[in-house]
Amino acid sequence: MLRPVLSTFLIFLVLYASMGMRVHRIQSARARKKAYEEASSPLGQAIKDFVAVAGGVYLGLMALAEFLKIPAPVKTELWGVAFDPIAAIAVALAVIAPFLPIRGRNW
Repeated sequence: MLRPVLSTFLIFLVLYASMGMRVHRIQSARARKKAYEEASSPLGQAIKDFVAVAGGVYLGLMALAEFLKIPAPVKTELWGVAFDPIAAIAVALAVIAPFLPIRGRNW
């Protein structure tokens, strides 16, 4: 009983840290930009970026699996929760993306 609660808490904690890092980078980029046009909130921008990265990674992984003819399970069950394993990998990569040091990022 404690394991699913603890793992859910850990997932939300990592997701919160990821969103915080994205918001910090977006706010830093805005401070350097100093434009006088309307802009969405940093949290909205971070969520949009997260969904875009996760979706792009998901499509890339699906195309790669299809091209290489790798049989990927459609549904997996862990601790009573059914999910798509490729989508879970895509979301996990999108969560850790802000912590990876990549040069040339604009945000």
